[in-house]
Amino acid sequence: MTRWLRPHNHEIRSVAPKRFSTSFGTFPLKDAMREKGLEPQTTARAPLRSKLLSKADRMLAELDSYSTEAELDGNGVKFWWSEKSVNGQRRLVMRDGGKVVDGSVTYVENTVDAVREGIAAMRDIIANSTAEQWAEAEAARRKQ
Repeated sequence: MTRWLRPHNHEIRSVAPKRFSTSFGTFPLKDAMREKGLEPQTTARAPLRSKLLSKADRMLAELDSYSTEAELDGNGVKFWWSEKSVNGQRRLVMRDGGKVVDGSVTYVENTVDAVREGIAAMRDIIANSTAEQWAEAEAARRKQ
């Protein structure tokens, strides 16, 4: 199967599809996957709700290893809490894929227990919601 491309100079040239080599010969991998009922995709398509639940569990597991507020400092956007406290408070925000979930920003006291309680409360909100309630947030994230 050959595709024809027409670049800017209007010259027509053929481009062979990417092929996968096996001991049986060479064939297009995507076609072979589709024949077996698999749809090739570059990223997993998990709903936002399930991704956030998983991340909340990871945040709580990370917090279980912390004992002082100083350990909360300087972690960048890797975690759901801010890098440093401001006026004795620490910002909490749900994140997925480097993006902030709209409406999820809150502030708690700058203690490990308060941050843990805040993340646990966020997890409860996510767990007690439905995928349909997250559909609007998912649609807004796709547009960004």
